[in-house]
Amino acid sequence: YGLQKLGVHNVGVFFTRGILIDVLGYKGGDRLPSGYVITPDDVQGALSWQGTHEPAEGDVVLFYTGHGKLWMNDNAEYNKGCPGPGVTVAKWLIDKKVCLVGADQWAVEAVPGEDKDRPFECHQWWITMNGIYLHENLDLAQLAADRVYEFTYIFSPLRLKGATGSPGNPIAVV
Repeated sequence: YGLQKLGVHNVGVFFTRGILIDVLGYKGGDRLPSGYVITPDDVQGALSWQGTHEPAEGDVVLFYTGHGKLWMNDNAEYNKGCPGPGVTVAKWLIDKKVCLVGADQWAVEAVPGEDKDRPFECHQWWITMNGIYLHENLDLAQLAADRVYEFTYIFSPLRLKGATGSPGNPIAVV
């Protein structure tokens, strides 16, 4: 029962460079709207605005959208959909050979996404086809407020045999 070969009990500790892509800071406003698809132009614009280098092999890339502000404040809106990367950005990150992608919302990608007939397509590209891990529901507000865009990312998943995910406490060391 459960995953054997690909279960989270086989995942080691993450200790690598983390990059926060503050799309909300770049675009402005209180939060990106639900369903907003982050484009390659948004990513390049945010990286340039931040003065941050593009991701490299083994990096963790985290997207700040402001959507997490809705958690426990407006759960109906929070659960309705979320902003996040689209498939073009997903494939760009695959080409960069990042090891993990995360966000301050529950899907790490735009929901409903670019094509309503292909839900959670980024998940398929990242996890299933390329073995890139996802980290959902991160609290990135303080990193964005402090303009911390590069840091050491540390996460040690709880090794639950046969599970597909793990609780834990990710750390950004500045």
